[in-house]
Amino acid sequence: MKQKIDRLSARLLSLSGRQERVDLFPHVNVDGDALGSALALLLALEKLSVTVRLPLDEPVPPKLDFLPALAKISLVDTSGTGWMMQPKKTIALLLDCADPQRTGQREAGCVLAEERWVLDHHIARRPLHETDLVDTRAAACAELVYDLLLSLEAKSGTRLLGPDEKTLLMAALISDTGGFVYSNTSARSFTIASELMHRDLDLRQITYRLFHESSQAKLRLKGYFCTKARFSYSDRVVSASVDPATLDRFQATDDDLDGMINELKNVAGVDLAMILRMQADGQIRVNLRTSTAVDASQLAARFGGGGHPRAAGMTLAGLSLAEAEKMLIEKAGDALSTPCA
Repeated sequence: MKQKIDRLSARLLSLSGRQERVDLFPHVNVDGDALGSALALLLALEKLSVTVRLPLDEPVPPKLDFLPALAKISLVDTSGTGWMMQPKKTIALLLDCADPQRTGQREAGCVLAEERWVLDHHIARRPLHETDLVDTRAAACAELVYDLLLSLEAKSGTRLLGPDEKTLLMAALISDTGGFVYSNTSARSFTIASELMHRDLDLRQITYRLFHESSQAKLRLKGYFCTKARFSYSDRVVSASVDPATLDRFQATDDDLDGMINELKNVAGVDLAMILRMQADGQIRVNLRTSTAVDASQLAARFGGGGHPRAAGMTLAGLSLAEAEKMLIEKAGDALSTPCA
């Protein structure tokens, strides 16, 4: 992986002062790891005089509005192709995802770029190419971006890891490790976190905003999920669903659902927790959290989704919430009986 990181850093450095542009593409429904990693890399590339852009087709979630450098984001109108033009040659760098389809309405920008690289830590659903830097041992994309910034520093002689970059990468790392408690947390995660600490970094604030800050709407939703949760297979599987009308009743948004899946998974004896969210367009987003008895990524992959062994997701279409939940509960039985690597 180090050789690939060095190749990518050399390629990025070759763009310094040139008209070629790097477009950074974190996945749709951006989270702390994807956005924090992308912003940290953007700031570093700007210091190296590389033309870089971070296009998003959705507002930044409220829980991430404390991150530095948010003004650097380009909110784009993807109804046309104008946002993709000039300069003619662009390099697409996907962050925290490996498939252009995971970039939502920005997919065309990835596909039409003359060159595409990937920096990701999820299990790949397709054969990897030379420009795909995928390390499933990394707890977060932030760990790969950190390595990339170190390589860029060594090659350029320029200090890139300033206070803002460190804050962004720490927030990204905390986000994907659940505050260093998820099973993906490694010794390297703590080593990187130690090296990212600086006197201006407010660790308490980062953790509070990512995991503990709540709202009245979120409190009401928590009560709703506690009463509506369905337990199956001798209480090893728990599921709950929510539709737009319910969110409206509680004056809540999708953002208020963050963390609710963990409330279900934390019930003693649960090996698989599922939350189904009906979107305004009729599609159903599904979040999965599992114990070591179930591989969440394998279950999600059966429906075109993906993720990690302990946390994954997918999107379903053409089903009602009741039909989707019934189908997933049936498939959960197969997942429970399948040996987990």
